[in-house]
Amino acid sequence: MPRSPRTAHNLPGVPQNERMQQVLQMLETRDSVQVAELAEVFSVSEVTVRSDLTELARQGLVARVRGGVRPLDRGNSELGFDFRLGLEVDRKRAVAREAAKLIGDGEAIALDASTTAYYLALELRSKRELVVVTNGILIAASLADAPGINVLVTGGMLRLSAMSLVGDLGGDLLKATRINKGFLGARGLSLERGLMDLNPDEVRIKKDMAMACERVIAIIDGSKWHRSALLSFVPAESVHAIFTDETAPSDQVRAWTRAGVEVIIAEVGDGDPPAAKPIELRRFPRGGNGS
Repeated sequence: MPRSPRTAHNLPGVPQNERMQQVLQMLETRDSVQVAELAEVFSVSEVTVRSDLTELARQGLVARVRGGVRPLDRGNSELGFDFRLGLEVDRKRAVAREAAKLIGDGEAIALDASTTAYYLALELRSKRELVVVTNGILIAASLADAPGINVLVTGGMLRLSAMSLVGDLGGDLLKATRINKGFLGARGLSLERGLMDLNPDEVRIKKDMAMACERVIAIIDGSKWHRSALLSFVPAESVHAIFTDETAPSDQVRAWTRAGVEVIIAEVGDGDPPAAKPIELRRFPRGGNGS
């Protein structure tokens, strides 16, 4: 197994939560990671690494294999919202800052329950006479005390792992609503399959949200361009624009542009911090309410 190079992110003293997030990031593009390799990357003992991997496995985020861990079958599993919120933070915030420029006072917009939509919500708190329709619990909470924003929560069954509401109740509300712009995250995308995600309940509410919107805008960091997922929720021809960052592959960006979709590239590190800090999440045990 080749060793991972040391980087500025792989220094001694990295807290356990950050180490576990980095392990999950490594597994996005690899079949497995080994204890010995991780001990070298993080400059910690193998005992410490095994403790981290045991905790990840306990939470149902990885599967143990001899000498390390492997990803779960992505068709049947997804990372929890709190872990995803800590992945690619700078890129998600850059995308959110750029997407917020498209939103004017007095509009009605939809935000799904993606982590990039959460960071977008933090950028909107100073807007006026804005209506935000969302199925994201934490997105609604982040805007609850913003004086110029009215928040409409779709309702439905709570998915604890995604901190989202899904089901027919939300779908019925969206079918009776007309929204100017919808900002949707995705697990992956392609011209052949459009925007894709994992969970059937999330995909259903995303479809209903997209159909209620006059314009559908994808908000995705550069890592999503290399991924696929089980289910499509918006075909490519129904996507009006994509906000992403500079790590998006140039050939795919050109292909989407040729297909008539505007692609806006956000520069990481460009702009001020969001108007509010992210909510500190309490770690919930995984159980029957999540998936």
